Amino acid sequence: MRILLLPLLAATPALGMAQQVVAGGGGHHADATTAISYTIGEPVIATVSAGASTLTQGFHQPWADIGTLVDNVQDDGPAINVYPNPVRHTLHIAIDDAARAQHYFLHDAAGRLVTDGRIGATITELDMEPYASGSYVLRVLGSDNATMKSFKISVTH
Repeated sequence: MRILLLPLLAATPALGMAQQVVAGGGGHHADATTAISYTIGEPVIATVSAGASTLTQGFHQPWADIGTLVDNVQDDGPAINVYPNPVRHTLHIAIDDAARAQHYFLHDAAGRLVTDGRIGATITELDMEPYASGSYVLRVLGSDNATMKSFKISVTH
């Protein structure tokens, strides 16, 4: 009897431990009768509970729906367009009223100033070949040095 009881007592703590998932992706689906969450390769997850509150830390958070709301700004300024985007060689900055726009500034993804210049015509060409592939921000400034419009530019070589 002691021989049977000893292995049973040794296995009891293992039965009380929950499974831990190591995942890096996954998803969640729910309908009127069922719900399923799945994970793939998550590196870190921890859950802490206190009373009715539960905090789950990690990448698999099926309940989290995070969004950002950006208002559309109505402005009476000139129409400004950049093309092509993504760009390989030459970026065109087209402004219907070039007299109101004075400068442009191009920043890399880290926020460093890459180049700047003056806008002197309705279409200004910017040579993008010297710059590495990646994301840039182009700011067009007016005569009062205020930003008239900003664009996210993708350079692909």
